[in-house]
Amino acid sequence: MQIILGASLSKKNEKFLNKFLASLNNINIPNNFRLKIIFIIEKKNFIYLNLIQKKLINKKFEILLIDVAGIPQSRNMFVKYLKKNISYYAGFIDDDCVVPENWLKNMVKFIKKNKCDIVGGPQLHKVSNKFYLDLFQLIEPQKLHGQKVDWVATNNSFFKSKILKRSNIKFDENLKNIGGSDQLFFKRLSHQKYKCKWNLKASVTESKQSERENISWFLKRNLRYGYSGNYIDKIIYGKIIGIFLNFFKIFVMLLFSSFYLVLFIKKNNFYKSLFYLFRSIGRLLGILNYTPKKYI
Repeated sequence: MQIILGASLSKKNEKFLNKFLASLNNINIPNNFRLKIIFIIEKKNFIYLNLIQKKLINKKFEILLIDVAGIPQSRNMFVKYLKKNISYYAGFIDDDCVVPENWLKNMVKFIKKNKCDIVGGPQLHKVSNKFYLDLFQLIEPQKLHGQKVDWVATNNSFFKSKILKRSNIKFDENLKNIGGSDQLFFKRLSHQKYKCKWNLKASVTESKQSERENISWFLKRNLRYGYSGNYIDKIIYGKIIGIFLNFFKIFVMLLFSSFYLVLFIKKNNFYKSLFYLFRSIGRLLGILNYTPKKYI
């Protein structure tokens, strides 16, 4: 049986490519399975082929070329590939992450044992300053092992290939600069009654990105979570219900922001308060049809 993993290789993450490819080369493949890795690359970056051939010594791979590699566009190319090719399981991974050796075995074992269709796991972070590690933990999903979830992220996702063959769902290309196309994609699948669960034991680690180690980046990221959340809710629940739901969530987020501000005595609570505030502002901007010029 075949497993197919998809990864989009971007110019901005070129500096992480060596570590990413080395981790893929070291992945242990479960018994009775074959692994194939699909790389989606912009045509102008075809030079990456030499590095892939050098690093992936014992893994089968294939390259798909795309004219302009927007995040949802690249993911859709992989979805299209999966529908045309035979596989039992598939998954998405990001090119700025390091994948542990037993990640694949862990995912296969989990999806069988838990009788689910989609699996997600944590993304850990390497940082220079532990202070920012605490902030990353505030914005990452905090789930229990085996917990049922509405969505997972493409930085660490695994699923039964047949669910895509049965569905016409694609990554929303309107979210190219907004972000959240993976959240919407998997949320739509979970609303089609496909079971989605959290595997706490199958983590990946995002490479250190020093440019993110500042408060401004975290505030902008929470702002993005707000306006992408607004868009996602309107798509999932319809425009009218989505708007009411967004106003309700803004109200709840402002309550949480006030609550954590009162508990200011603990440093992390101040940032929780700030992050909830910026997410609520982001949702309000989304209601006002704000569209960012670039992805944060």
